[in-house]
Amino acid sequence: MNKPLSSLGVAIAVATVSLLAGCQLYFGSSGSSGGGGGGGASGSGDGNPPGAQCNMDTQCSAGCFCASGVCTEGGFCATDKDCGGGFHCDTSRSSCIPNPQCSGDAQCAQGSMCDIKSGGCKATCLCASDADAIKAGFGWCDETRNTCMVGTDPAGMCLGAVSCTGPAPACPDNQVPLIKDGCFTGKCRAITACEGAPVCGSLQHQDDCDARAADCTATFTGHNCHGTTCGMSDTDCVCESYSFATCELKGTPVTIIPGD
Repeated sequence: MNKPLSSLGVAIAVATVSLLAGCQLYFGSSGSSGGGGGGGASGSGDGNPPGAQCNMDTQCSAGCFCASGVCTEGGFCATDKDCGGGFHCDTSRSSCIPNPQCSGDAQCAQGSMCDIKSGGCKATCLCASDADAIKAGFGWCDETRNTCMVGTDPAGMCLGAVSCTGPAPACPDNQVPLIKDGCFTGKCRAITACEGAPVCGSLQHQDDCDARAADCTATFTGHNCHGTTCGMSDTDCVCESYSFATCELKGTPVTIIPGD
């Protein structure tokens, strides 16, 4: 009975050594030769082991990266989630490598932003609009880099409560005014690029309001109107012409607003 236990102990010891040795044991040293002529995990020794001199990551074995001219173990991976904080996965080498250093988002690749705390680029996601970014769990989309960002869009958002007294800018068709810190910014954004469906009251054109017939309804200004109920209801109010006035939440009592 002692022999099987002894074999089990040897197996555990070998497994432990394998974990500790990292890329050097998995891929062998640069001078090792494996059977079959294959690379990678076959043991052919592609790349230099930990401690060897290097100028770039690709000169090191998979599971390692080049740090200050020396191959250093980072670990194996299939995705960024397999790596620790401050690292991401170089999937071409199945290797965890440090995030590139940065001082601003522009120094990072698309789909990543600069993490000021760590000083490295942090992967987020790719997007085309704020709506895309929010669906992915982020705050807004930097459309210039097609990158999901945290926080709120510095240019303003389509949604939000307005507490300032300034008027909304006149927006082109199919656009709505942007809001930041409770105030209109004076700029507009395409409805399709908004982080969500704008409130009915922010729709400034009849076709935009009509496109939201499920929850919005249009009000009109009547011109040259006649009748006893003008301004109260449209039951006895006839006007020569009408123009779009506002877009209101569906269910709001609709009246013809007497104009000139």
